[in-house]
Amino acid sequence: MPEVICTTVYQFPELSDAAKEKARSWYRDLAPHDDWSDAVYEDFERICEILGMRLKTTPIRLMGGGTRAKPCIWFSGFWSQGDGACFEGYLGHAKGAAARIRDYAPMDATLHGIADRLQAIQRRNFYQLAAEATHR
Repeated sequence: MPEVICTTVYQFPELSDAAKEKARSWYRDLAPHDDWSDAVYEDFERICEILGMRLKTTPIRLMGGGTRAKPCIWFSGFWSQGDGACFEGYLGHAKGAAARIRDYAPMDATLHGIADRLQAIQRRNFYQLAAEATHR
């Protein structure tokens, strides 16, 4: 036999201070966090800057009516073949990149190798090599 269940629902401003804090705590602990990747993006943007990669951007509308430039970095993930990350940008010579990447990420041998190879390629091309990375 069906039964009727009644639930009283309050708007946030109607809650007592203790109830507001309890709601905030619940949200922090249990709600999905969409900002987990922010630090990864910031790190990648800094690495690109050091290595001489200027990321392309796309305008994003803001709630106040303005816009901001969002770097063209995308990823999908974690459940099917083909998932991964990509970006769009322009690569040019970044003087001192090999030393600067070692200062920024002293334990990351992979980044050191990338910076060294980019420097060697630039040297062979008299530091004039430029490239564009795009995603279809």
